[in-house]
This record gives sequence, structure tokens and C-alpha cells, in this order.
Amino acid sequence: MASETPPPAPSRRRYSPWAMAAIITAIVALLFEGSLLPVNFAAAIFALIGLRQIHRQPQRYIGRPFCWIAIALVLILAILTAMLQPTLPEEGAPREASGQRATETP
Repeated sequence: MASETPPPAPSRRRYSPWAMAAIITAIVALLFEGSLLPVNFAAAIFALIGLRQIHRQPQRYIGRPFCWIAIALVLILAILTAMLQPTLPEEGAPREASGQRATETP
């Protein structure tokens, strides 16, 4: 009678490396207040790759919430940066003097 080996135990599910990279990059983007556009793009791309990896190997990887939080954080940073960034005056528009006030004459 041949000795039967038990089936290998399923390995423990780990966090996706791409999901971890996405959340860390999104936090770094938050520290820079969203001013570095390539960091924002990198976090979003890492999150999408992480979602794809988790979808392809769900028995091996977890971390879908990290990916979605990273995407949400990057979108919020992009919206806030666009809202709060000052606009540059046009070429032909007259510039206002910042320290001068209009004086009233009686």
C-alpha cells in the first residue's frame, strides 16, 4: 500500500502588493496636498492594477478596499486641488494692485 500524502493546505490569503502600493502612494500624495500630479496618477494606476490582480486571483490576494480608498482619495485630492489652485490672469487683462485701496474723494 502506497503512503498517501495529504493534500496541501491552502495558503493564507495575502494583501495584494499593488493594493498596498496604491494606498501608500495615495497617502504620499495626500502629504504633498495633491500638488504632484504624477504621484496622483501613480496611485490611481497602482489601484487599478491591484483590483485586476485581486480579480484574477481571489483565492490568493485580498485588499480590494485599499484599492477603492486609494482611488477615492486621489479623486478627492484632484478635485480639491483644481478648486483651490489660483488661476493665472490672462495676457490682456489689467492687473490689480494688491496693496492699494481706492480712496474716496469728498
